[in-house]
This record gives sequence, structure tokens and C-alpha cells, in this order.
Amino acid sequence: MTALYQKVSETILSQVRTGILRVGDKFPPEADYAEQLGISRSTLRLAFAKLERLGVLQRKKRGGTSIIADRPKPQFNMSTTGLHELLSLGRDTKLVVTGTNNVGTVEIPQLEGYISETDYWLEISGTRTLPGEAVPFNTTRVYVPARYAGIEHVLKDNESSVFQIIEDRFGVTVGRVSQATQAIRCPPKAAAVLGLSPDAPALRIVAQLYDQDGVLMEISVATFDPERFQLQTDVEID
Repeated sequence: MTALYQKVSETILSQVRTGILRVGDKFPPEADYAEQLGISRSTLRLAFAKLERLGVLQRKKRGGTSIIADRPKPQFNMSTTGLHELLSLGRDTKLVVTGTNNVGTVEIPQLEGYISETDYWLEISGTRTLPGEAVPFNTTRVYVPARYAGIEHVLKDNESSVFQIIEDRFGVTVGRVSQATQAIRCPPKAAAVLGLSPDAPALRIVAQLYDQDGVLMEISVATFDPERFQLQTDVEID
């Protein structure tokens, strides 16, 4: 059953899309508008909060709630019901490689405890964008162990994910993904790329990808604009 606040947010969004409500319009005080809609103030606040996350409304303390867009911001929704869905980020968004470098294991905290044959890794820096969008929603650094470092010369001419290039070049397949998500303050360099303010809230996902034999293929460290990325988990008990 759809929650009441979701129905309210969908109604408001529909009114914005059809022109009943317009960009620039300001809503009445919450208590008055809730009474007008016949709902509780808390339900209205939940509906407003959802539309604010979608980039349709803006709420200011003592400044009220205004409509700032006629449609939600583009957002990538990554479902984790299975391995294929977990890898959808890499398959369904565009990777732009901005640079490569060789780094030692001790230089990168996320590499601690992992082994590369030469103790050096190929570091691949880049960004990801949604289809039709110009501003990246993600900055990423991918660390490839020495056994796969030969992919460096094909990266600039390839928009595929690093793991897909490794699969194609070496005849292996991703068989396992382990990842951890953390809320962080966005580093200044990433903030400039993502169009965020320095130290704004951001998400960081560190992931390890292994082939079907359990051999490490890559480690990625990605920073996301939380307004344009959603991670959804749906798990059933066996």
C-alpha cells in the first residue's frame, strides 16, 4: 500500500507537470496547506522532504517552500537484488577517464591488505555521467593489480567500465562484488567536479570485484552526489 505522504508528493508533482503549479510558486504556510489538503502537518512535511530530495522543491527556514523545478533531477537508481543489478552502475552510465598513474600499495588506504604482483597498481581516475547529462554524478578511482595493468593503453578510447575491459581482454568474468557505503564530507576536488559545495554531504562506495575463481580484478573508490544516486537493497530470506 502506498503511504499517504507518497500520494501527496505524487499529486503535487503531477500538478507541477501539468502547470497547475508553476516554477517560482510559493506554498502557503505548512499548517494552512495541510489543512487545505485534509492531511496532518507531519504527512505534508514528509511529502515536501521527498520532493526536495528530488530537486523539485526548496525549503528555507523562515522562507517557506517554493517550487524550483518542473521535474525531478535525473537520478541513477542501483538495485542490489543480484550481481547483474549491482554491476548496472558500470554498465549503464558513461565512464570518462581523466588520468592514469602507478601507485604503491602503501600509498592508498583502501589497498591495505590486498596484493598486487609487483606491489604496484594501475590507478585510473575518472567520472561518470547519466545519459543526456553533462555534469558528472560520480568521481571514481579504480585500482587494477599488475596482472591487468596492460589495459592502460586502451582506456582513453573506451567508455566501458574497467571491469568490462578486463573481462574482454583477459577472458574472465566478475563473480563476486564486495562493497561498503559511507557518508562523507565531499572533498574539494570532487565537489568542484560534481557541482557541490566543499564539505557538502556525499556518499563514498569502496568496492572489490573478483572473478569467478575469487581472483581480485579491481578495487574502486567512488564519490557520489547523493541527490543523483540511490542505492536500493531488496533481500528475501531463503
